[in-house]
Amino acid sequence: MSFGILRTGDNLESMKKIFMFVNVDWFFLSHRLPVAKASKKNNIDLSVYTEFTQTHAEKKMDGFNFLESPLSRSSRSILHSIFEFFQAYKIIKRAQPDLIHAVTIKPILALGIIARLTSTPFVGSISGLGPAFSSDTLLKRVRLWFVIKVLSFIFDRNEIGIICQNTSDSEVLLSNKVLAKEKILMIPGSGVDIEEFSPSKKAIDSEKYILMSSRILFDKGIQEYCEAAEIVKRTINDDVKFKLSGPIDSISPTSISKYELENLVEKYGIDYLGDNRIDMPRLMASASLFVLPSYYPEGVPKVLLEAAASGVPVITTDHPGCRDAITNERTGLLVPIKDSQALAKAIIELISDESLSKYMGNQGRLLAEKSFQVSSVVDHHYSLYRLLL
Repeated sequence: MSFGILRTGDNLESMKKIFMFVNVDWFFLSHRLPVAKASKKNNIDLSVYTEFTQTHAEKKMDGFNFLESPLSRSSRSILHSIFEFFQAYKIIKRAQPDLIHAVTIKPILALGIIARLTSTPFVGSISGLGPAFSSDTLLKRVRLWFVIKVLSFIFDRNEIGIICQNTSDSEVLLSNKVLAKEKILMIPGSGVDIEEFSPSKKAIDSEKYILMSSRILFDKGIQEYCEAAEIVKRTINDDVKFKLSGPIDSISPTSISKYELENLVEKYGIDYLGDNRIDMPRLMASASLFVLPSYYPEGVPKVLLEAAASGVPVITTDHPGCRDAITNERTGLLVPIKDSQALAKAIIELISDESLSKYMGNQGRLLAEKSFQVSSVVDHHYSLYRLLL
């Protein structure tokens, strides 16, 4: 399969109907909204189905339909999952879309089977393989075997494609013979608006601070960030502050409760900024350094792309997805996972060398301009849609 870039105005001859299923509304709005907004100009009648965690007043947003999905992010039981599956099947049978695009593992499994049963062209987007691909217990190994068998069934046909964000995920799929290499389209993350996230957004005379922004999960490296902050403060006499922003995600199995978070930030002297910040471009550009010590099953973390576009040096882990977002020792530094000492050492190295930090920030901006622009991500999506349609 060959994926060419869709040129401006190079549209399909007739309008086609695409249904996109995404696990949850906030993830769609932060990671896939630009793709949806481009639907009409690409002659696509797009309907987005996602679990609603808040009320959305309008059913039509920026030219596409925004609807509540029958699939919940976390099902209560096997019977409930079966019920959700048949609800989704009824939607597809009734509306008969020309293509289905599913984002994240659960929608891929459910809608992939439905697409196979209805002979509908299908695209799956892997945003990190997630807990389904862990195999550290017997039960998880059995689950992984089942997931691989289902994925192999879904992708064993024509008119299918899969989007991977990092090479590790694509290699896992290939090594398990889920699909052929030519069916995989590599797109490095969800892209970033380099006008919105820019060094020009830096606040004048901003205080010196280190920033981490992510969902508040243990495997995003929250504990390690806090411990590293304590080591840095104890090691060097510096007035640098440590800030943390992001939402508490109570559904995730590695969630940190509000009570646990309050204790952590108080114990280690971290300034928690809350979630849903509307000033992230300024907050990001004004940081001396951005840190994400994640060992979560990542695609390519969007915050790392935003940090690069903001001209801020990055410290992240040598972990799938995270390492794909930086050029080590050029736009930032890689450290081992679950290693607070190594993280603290890297922080001290960069905040102690302003010329190195400035160089890495400038190189990160160049990398974002070259490889992470959201317009390119959108074009890649519609190239794939056009090919399958």
